Amino acid sequence: MERYGISEENAIGTVLWHSLNESGEIGVYDMKFGDTVIRNLTEADIEVTIEEGHGHPPKRDDDPKRGTKK
Repeated sequence: MERYGISEENAIGTVLWHSLNESGEIGVYDMKFGDTVIRNLTEADIEVTIEEGHGHPPKRDDDPKRGTKK
């Protein structure tokens, strides 16, 4: 917290994005603490207080919509 200038008031952050490898393991996180966004935090950099699961549908290489913006 001190390294990034995060106050005790903003010590609990929110995950904005995370990487995910083919094994389903998360490598790095982008998190927001108050108004401060910190990118590329590893699991060793954070302490999980509340863990919420979510899912992602698999991406298929033959999906015609893949790679197009809506």
